[in-house]
Amino acid sequence: MPHDALDPPPVALLDDPLAYFLAAHHLQRVVCQRLHGFAAALRVSRKEAGRVSAYLTEDLALHHEDEDLDLYPALRRRAVPADGLGPTLARLGREHHQGLATAAQIAGALAVSPAEAEVVLDAGAAAAMQDYAASELRHLAIENAVVLALARIRLKRPDLLAISRNMKARRGIKAP
Repeated sequence: MPHDALDPPPVALLDDPLAYFLAAHHLQRVVCQRLHGFAAALRVSRKEAGRVSAYLTEDLALHHEDEDLDLYPALRRRAVPADGLGPTLARLGREHHQGLATAAQIAGALAVSPAEAEVVLDAGAAAAMQDYAASELRHLAIENAVVLALARIRLKRPDLLAISRNMKARRGIKAP
């Protein structure tokens, strides 16, 4: 079966959690591009709406748990004061909470008219999609350039193994 840009990262990447985070961030970028496109067109096919809605209501929350429950705490333990990471991680955590609320609103807009072949968006839904996508892209830039860069430097093998194990457990995958 061919890979679709909205498919979650391969399960095998869970053995390298930092690579998994990068792949998950790429997926988030794809979703943001789709949302920009939906908002510009003011319409989206039912199938495409369902795929993006499923990501926003299922995969996104799981990804945020991976970061909030494992990656960020591990980094807080390993960071040195000069990293100045505390305020950044606190901000990103708040953005996760706010983003999930907006994602739920967008998913709701994508779920209207389930019997129709396409979803027609109103201006409010389109604006929410544009704002969410722009905010999410800024958030991802910080996570990739700051958080994951510092994670590569600061996290030790036991940290990465624990993160991997917990991410697998969240997905119902038995760790060896």
